[in-house]
Amino acid sequence: MPIPIKVGNEDFEEVPKTAVVASKVVSDMWVRLGKPQTPFSTSGAKMMEIIIAVWQDCYPLDAKVWSDQRHEYKANELSIKDQVQRHTGRSLASYPYPIFKMMKSVFRGFDPAERKNCMKMVKKWPMFMFANKA
Repeated sequence: MPIPIKVGNEDFEEVPKTAVVASKVVSDMWVRLGKPQTPFSTSGAKMMEIIIAVWQDCYPLDAKVWSDQRHEYKANELSIKDQVQRHTGRSLASYPYPIFKMMKSVFRGFDPAERKNCMKMVKKWPMFMFANKA
C-alpha cells in the first residue's frame, strides 16, 4: 500500500514501485525501437504489444473486467438498423484507459480515437474491437 507523503499542506501518494518499473520498461523499449510515432509501423506494432503486455501484467483484474464487459456489450449489441433508429451512436473501438493514455504519450500526434485509426487498430488488435462489425 502506498505511503502518503506530506509536502507543505498537501498530501501525495507514493507512486507504486510496479508503476515506476513499468514506465521505465515502456520508455526504454520506445527508445530501443527507434521512438516510433505510430503503432502501424513494424517497431510501433512491437511497442503496442509491449504496452498491452505491461497493462495486462500490472493490472490483471482490470484486464479481465474490461474484457468481460466488452464481450457482454458485444453479446447484447443492437443491430445497426436499431442503433440508427434509436440514435444511440456506435463505438468502433474500446481502449482500456491506461492503454489509451500510454498510446497518447508514446505515439505523440497519433489520435487513437480518429475513425481511420480505430479501423486500423481493431484490424491489427481485435481485442480493441467494440462493435460486432467495424
